Amino acid sequence: MTLANPLLTRAISAHQAGRLKEAAAGYKSVLRKRPNDPDALHFFGLLRFQRGEGFEAVKLVMQSLAQAPGNPHAWNNLGNILIAQDKIPEAKEAYRRVTLLAPTMAEVWFNLAICLRDEGEFETAVQHFRTAIQHRPDYVRAYEHLGKLLYRTGDFTGAGEAYAKWLALEPDNPVARHMVAATTGIGVPERAGDEYVAKVFDRFADSFDHNLKHLGYRAPELVASALAHWTSRRDAAEPVVPLASAATLDILDAGCGTGLCAPLLNPLAHALVGVDLSAKMIEHARARGGYQELVVAELVGFMQSRQDCFDAVISADTLVYFGPLDQACRSAHHALRPGGLFIYTVEALPVDSSQDHVLNVHGRYAHGEPYVHRTLLEAGFEVLEIRREVLRMERLQEVIGLLVVARATPASHPRSQQ
Repeated sequence: MTLANPLLTRAISAHQAGRLKEAAAGYKSVLRKRPNDPDALHFFGLLRFQRGEGFEAVKLVMQSLAQAPGNPHAWNNLGNILIAQDKIPEAKEAYRRVTLLAPTMAEVWFNLAICLRDEGEFETAVQHFRTAIQHRPDYVRAYEHLGKLLYRTGDFTGAGEAYAKWLALEPDNPVARHMVAATTGIGVPERAGDEYVAKVFDRFADSFDHNLKHLGYRAPELVASALAHWTSRRDAAEPVVPLASAATLDILDAGCGTGLCAPLLNPLAHALVGVDLSAKMIEHARARGGYQELVVAELVGFMQSRQDCFDAVISADTLVYFGPLDQACRSAHHALRPGGLFIYTVEALPVDSSQDHVLNVHGRYAHGEPYVHRTLLEAGFEVLEIRREVLRMERLQEVIGLLVVARATPASHPRSQQ
């Protein structure tokens, strides 16, 4: 790239500073004088891409490459633009051009690895991630994605090594720290840190619903069906949240995420409140609708602040980020009115396990049924039901969980003892 042209230099400076209108005017001025300037064509193409003009962006970058076919950066950027247009074969071809022109360019090996991973070519993708790291040993994103892919292929030891190298580069990164604990068993926390949960789910908020649908996610249906069942029972010795009519319950959706539970809970809800640590997940829940109140907060602290406010607390696959469940159970009891229901799902340890809870390599905790039962009793609940259910599929295997239903017994409720 040659930047002897002062007009082009000023346009690029404006572009880098985010002054896109000024940059566009500068690129156009250069191209009026030099219509085949490869640098102006390349950077103007990137600007058009930033403005959402993908077709024009491809056209301009291709014109640049016609003038300077040996520019690896232009080929790499062309690949990135084509990826955004779901033109994967064309993008891969652009990236492969770069590997020939600039074989030590780490970014292109990373980009090519992402393409191959998404097409199921895991072994080659792993090799390309490792090549990217070889050429840039401090490539944080490559370590992160390599760790995820190695977990996905069942190489948990390799995943742990990749995460450990990531953590060494970013010792304060909560995601790296948590995943090192999950894959190595070193420094296992009692629960996933708030910063970790918020960061992970903020990142995945836009694709969360689609991904879970692909995995056959059942937790919202399970908790909603359990709530409908136990609020309609008339054969219990003591009424279980008796209903005068439909839609009379004040319900807390603890860890509401994008609001997948809302459409299922609304037929029973007088008021539905959602709480979640991820602000971006809450944005999606607000867009989905159905909640009278949505709060960005840590759920244990939130429940502590709402004594005797709810007839039901439901939590679909949120307590999988807790090891010990005692605080969550006590806080749910605090937030419930006497006789209120606490319904949640967690991932299950094998039936023959003697452990209370374990942090698994995927970063979530699994719990033993005896421990779940004992913790509920200690928190003042009557256990109505604990049953094993398939929560979703992961790595082509069923994820077995516990569907838990408990009632805040009036005898143990603080309000009843006043």
